[in-house]
Amino acid sequence: MKTPPFCPNQDCKYHQTAPAGSTWFVRHGRFQSAARGAIQRYRCKACGRHFSSQTFSLDYMTQRTISYRKIFELLHTASGIRDIARILKASPHCITDRISRLARQALAVHADLLDSLELKEDLVADGFESFAVSQYFPNNIQLLAGKESQYWIFSDYAHLRRKGRMTAYQKKRNTILQAKFIYDRVTIYKSFEELVRQALFLKEKTPHTTTALFTDEHRQYRKVMMNLSDGERSVLQHRTCSSKRARSLTNPLFSVNYLDREIRKDLAEHTRESMQFARNVVNQMERLAIYRLYHNYWKPYRINGQNEYMRTHAEEAGICSELIQREMKTFFTQRRFLSRVRGMMSRDRCVWLKNVATPLKRGVDYLPEYSWA
Repeated sequence: MKTPPFCPNQDCKYHQTAPAGSTWFVRHGRFQSAARGAIQRYRCKACGRHFSSQTFSLDYMTQRTISYRKIFELLHTASGIRDIARILKASPHCITDRISRLARQALAVHADLLDSLELKEDLVADGFESFAVSQYFPNNIQLLAGKESQYWIFSDYAHLRRKGRMTAYQKKRNTILQAKFIYDRVTIYKSFEELVRQALFLKEKTPHTTTALFTDEHRQYRKVMMNLSDGERSVLQHRTCSSKRARSLTNPLFSVNYLDREIRKDLAEHTRESMQFARNVVNQMERLAIYRLYHNYWKPYRINGQNEYMRTHAEEAGICSELIQREMKTFFTQRRFLSRVRGMMSRDRCVWLKNVATPLKRGVDYLPEYSWA
């Protein structure tokens, strides 16, 4: 990188936008890196902040170069962390760190591209069940998608209590483990309430007077919609469909049913009765954020062997292909900064800051200091 794009100090006037050329900074020597050779240093004229060309790299604060593209490809083909570590000859901890970096990239790119979306279709919402830590701690991950485009807009994590038939030992064990879960639970009601708020925010950017939100007949969904104001219910009309209906293209819930199938097929930890389950909720949501980016901006909306160019789900939803290509061009190389992301959803911000509770875990997840930038 010959010219830094902006000042990394979020309190600097050159953080959001910097003049073209080298008028706002001066070169301030070099330092030698064992992994990457000579690294150029800079100093901002406005705030005096010192930084280097490595500050803007996705490999910032790493001692080894590993292919992010390869990790990205292996993740959405049902490879586990140890599988990826063996293939790339790295430790599982190293792979987990690189996945966290990719997840922050995915969250930032999705937020920036979603900000440009003008909603032109109805919405579909539902949740799919999985688990983390053990099957005593099932969860429900809410999904919000476009009804026609299958564009995946929002996802959120909700804690569930184990249900179904249990032996006497399992009931006793379940009681002990649930007592150790000291954090406030994110319920389906709270999770769906946040989903509805996001749907209402998107509704403000649509030319239509009303938008329909299709869900199944879950009682918590109905309760959330009933607690909306009359004005909100008039612009976001709730329509229900039986979850027992055939999951075909004619089903109004096809978009989320399709996402459910793809997630269970492509992510190892969500394969039914899988041995590769999530040990940490934040890590689970990070991998889901990466898969959401793959589904929206890489995967074809429909596969047609006669066409050389296949539209993505995001393009089908109305997002400009030039914007997508510009973001994807630097996805594996140029580090995204939280302070420069436009309109990130609150739940995505929680994942970025690792602020999602993991059952039985004491303390908080480690968050590198540079992640706050």
